[in-house]
Amino acid sequence: MSEPADSPAPRPEDAEASRGETPSEPPAPHRPETPMGDSRPDAEPEAVPAQAEAPPAEPAPPAPAEAPATQPAPAPAPTPAPALVAAAAHPASPVPAPHQPPAPHHPAGPLTAAQYQRQAAYYQQAHAPRMLPPNPRWHRPDAAPKPAIVVLIAVVALFGAWAAFHSTGVGIGLSLTGIAMLAVPLAAGDPKDLLPRLPGAVLVAALWSVAAIRDAGWVVFLCTAAAFLLTPLVLAPQRRFSGTAVTLAAGWLEGLAESFTWAKRGKRANEGNASMRNVWVVVITAVLLLVFGGLFAAADGTFADLVVRLLPSVNPAEFMLRIILAAVLFPLALLWAYTSVAKPRFDSQRPEGEHRTVSRFELSVPLGALNLLFVAFIAVQLRVFIGGEAYVMATNGLTFADYARRGFWQLSIVAALALGVIAVAAWLAPKRTKADRWTARILLGTLCVLSMVVIASALYRMFTYADTYGLTRMRVWIFTVEIWLAVLFALVIVCCWKLKAAWLPRAVLASGALALLGLAAANPDALIARYNLEHDHKLDLGYLEDLSDDAVPEFAGLSDADLDCMLYDQAGEERDLMAWNLGHQRASGLIKEHDEVSGSCDWGDGRLYSQEELESPAVDEEEVTGPFETVEPDVIADPPPAGFFQTENCDSIDAAQTSAWLVDEVDSWGLEPGTSDAYFSETSPNAWLTCAFYSGEVDVQGQVEYTGSANSAVNAVQNAVHGYEGGSWLIVEREDAVVLSTGSDAESQLQYYQVKDNLVIYVYVMGVSRDTVAEAAAADLAAQMADLYATFA
Repeated sequence: MSEPADSPAPRPEDAEASRGETPSEPPAPHRPETPMGDSRPDAEPEAVPAQAEAPPAEPAPPAPAEAPATQPAPAPAPTPAPALVAAAAHPASPVPAPHQPPAPHHPAGPLTAAQYQRQAAYYQQAHAPRMLPPNPRWHRPDAAPKPAIVVLIAVVALFGAWAAFHSTGVGIGLSLTGIAMLAVPLAAGDPKDLLPRLPGAVLVAALWSVAAIRDAGWVVFLCTAAAFLLTPLVLAPQRRFSGTAVTLAAGWLEGLAESFTWAKRGKRANEGNASMRNVWVVVITAVLLLVFGGLFAAADGTFADLVVRLLPSVNPAEFMLRIILAAVLFPLALLWAYTSVAKPRFDSQRPEGEHRTVSRFELSVPLGALNLLFVAFIAVQLRVFIGGEAYVMATNGLTFADYARRGFWQLSIVAALALGVIAVAAWLAPKRTKADRWTARILLGTLCVLSMVVIASALYRMFTYADTYGLTRMRVWIFTVEIWLAVLFALVIVCCWKLKAAWLPRAVLASGALALLGLAAANPDALIARYNLEHDHKLDLGYLEDLSDDAVPEFAGLSDADLDCMLYDQAGEERDLMAWNLGHQRASGLIKEHDEVSGSCDWGDGRLYSQEELESPAVDEEEVTGPFETVEPDVIADPPPAGFFQTENCDSIDAAQTSAWLVDEVDSWGLEPGTSDAYFSETSPNAWLTCAFYSGEVDVQGQVEYTGSANSAVNAVQNAVHGYEGGSWLIVEREDAVVLSTGSDAESQLQYYQVKDNLVIYVYVMGVSRDTVAEAAAADLAAQMADLYATFA
């Protein structure tokens, strides 16, 4: 081995090659390889055989005085590159490692200690895992929940899973769940924030409470949905429309991961608390037993029977669904609690007023033209209202009610579009000079006032139409929305005058919540029933019967016959405790007082039939022999008429006559012919004809089956009915028929069996919500098919 001083100078091609190498490979054969793949200055170099043709090396210039003593003698050393000389001049000078150092330049010669450290720091940072920074809106490393908050959240989730929703409806359980999911986050937040949040919390709690007061499902849905959307805004108020829109669009869901981190910090902070650890043990044990026990019960019938005996009236499938609901409510309540603590801001960070605006001319021309158009339309409307119905008939050929209905929707769209135009114009309006500000005030304020006049016109049109044809749920909802739009325009007028809208987002949401509370306080279903019963127009008792239990007390003033009709299909059954609401409680009292159902029912379209004919006779069950008695002696029937059992005969059925019984269950076209079927054979004692009709979701099928004898027909019906005993079908025996029914609303099904001599007449009706109506239609179709057969017999 030769000393480094005896080694020849590297060749130019070797120097160039060494520049392209990485630290994973030795830079030159002059130094031993290290685990990092580069050279260290303290490693002993290996001797390189001298080449015969290599020229003698020239002596290198003397090294600087501050060079370290360990540096090899400069005289016999090969001539280093200038950069290497500069690097060797200060080998011990510290080189601070930046956050992301640039890629080091690889010299042609051996590395110094500073160069080695620089390269090692670079490649360590280059291969280090990159961590995502925490979200500044949600990251609160010093926040930890109180010991009881997480436990309360779990209790609220379990309570809501079992109390909020029931098969018999919703009620006080849903209200208590919503209020609890609001109260626990308020308790988790800073006590100093409670007073500013209190007005919004009271408003949202009132919306949650509607489910305990009203039975109308559409009102409860609107108020509950509004309360769900507004709860995060109460916990984390926003100041701008941008932040409010993000929060309403469930932007708070991005904090879900941070909420679990927050809960874990609370767990670590209370590790020394033995009682808290015991509570967690109980909670985890209960969750494990519930989850795995429910799965085992769903997998094995024997184990499910054991669970049912231990937990009476618990359906395994329903149990699993409620566990899933609890698993959804827990992270939701946890996230809302953390939202109350973190108070995230979704507002835009751009300062107010720092955006592009238009000139006064660019604002004045379009808004001025739009205001003139509104003035022209309002002038025409004044002429129509002054002229009245006579003027409308002369100019349009329509009644005033029809004229009002045709223009209402267009005016509603105009009002909504005008609100959007005002918002955009107010954003772009110049406010630099006093003239700019007064121009914006005059143009925007005028458009607001004219828009309110258009809303008044739309409300008058709807009032005229409702006064002629009565109130419905849709019309009541339209009145509510139009009045709310008028309130919004009034708020916008105030903003246009002040040219400031910092308070407007909260005012818009508060006015919308108050509008929903006003709708619930007005009891719309009861309002519809009372208005339609008091005003002189065509009364649709069928529509009134479909209203919720809120409307039942309004029926007390009806005659006994009409009251019997209205209460026939009303739900008088007992509800679950958590499904209780005040509207249902009031209706139950009236239904219990009027427990007799008799008389005739007029549905308002000229059809009048007795409900006594549709009710089973109240006689002792031992005396009932049924509508189908065995015929003694059995009589062999005549051969079937071949001409009857042809599908073309279904065209002779008057479908419109049967449709008349279905009222609003079918569309305006009534029942339409479907796929019919027929069978006839001269060698077989049986034959049948099936005629099918449909309308939307309603399906009606009538069949006449020929049997060999009267007893065969009776036995066929008895066997068919016997197959449905003990199931979900309700079997009612009439004087000359047997009626089977099951399901509700669109899933309702009804079967109608009748025997005439050796014929079995069968009618199937599906999709008709009221059994009395379905049975009346089935009886009509059965009678038509029997009469049609008589013409061929």
